[in-house]
Amino acid sequence: MLKSMKLAAVFAAGLAAACPVDAADQRFTVSEDGLVRFKASVTGITRVSVVGDRITSIVNDNEASVYQVRNDEKTGDLFLKYAGPEGMPEKEGGYLVTEKGLTVAYEILPIRASTQTALITVRSKNPEPEAAAGSGSFAETALGDGDGLAAQLTAATRDTIRSKIRSPRPGSGRHGALISSHRTGELVGEVRVAAAGKSARQVREQEFYQAGVLSVWVQKKSLAAGERSWVVVVRAK
Repeated sequence: MLKSMKLAAVFAAGLAAACPVDAADQRFTVSEDGLVRFKASVTGITRVSVVGDRITSIVNDNEASVYQVRNDEKTGDLFLKYAGPEGMPEKEGGYLVTEKGLTVAYEILPIRASTQTALITVRSKNPEPEAAAGSGSFAETALGDGDGLAAQLTAATRDTIRSKIRSPRPGSGRHGALISSHRTGELVGEVRVAAAGKSARQVREQEFYQAGVLSVWVQKKSLAAGERSWVVVVRAK
């Protein structure tokens, strides 16, 4: 508790000291499977916001960061404060997960500035889980009516992404390989791999449908040769 209070005090002091006229808004538009590089202050506070969405999780590639991170529960914005040794740090990266289930890779470019703001607009290449869930093939199952089922599938997809996906892309695995499973209520979320071989390929949700599958979320449908992306399959227990 004491540590949390001290961290909150540090952020509050940093935010109070930040001068609005020094803030430099950085605006980006990126596909959900893309990469955004934003500048982050090593002397003040950096705010990271996804336009029209909320950031629910941030995962660092190295599972460690020289930045303290605070999430605003009301807005979903992230506030970063440099907490590393003196001098300029190396670039670091990872990925963000949003409330709508979108993921985007990021790279932090450290600079000496009082404050920074990064505003990110993420374009979804695939239908949102809500839209996929209401497509009709399973809207009348025993799990409930269309609206209720859509909400359950959306929640299960998001929960699986937050709980089980820890990198922007799969590091290995053949096409369709099961990486992990996550039980949520009456549903099970499966994290699988979509993989291209020696040539590019187009990934279709239908490839992952089989008996018991209720919805499929594909991180990236168009894969270059040798490229992989995440797939989340939701099925009944």
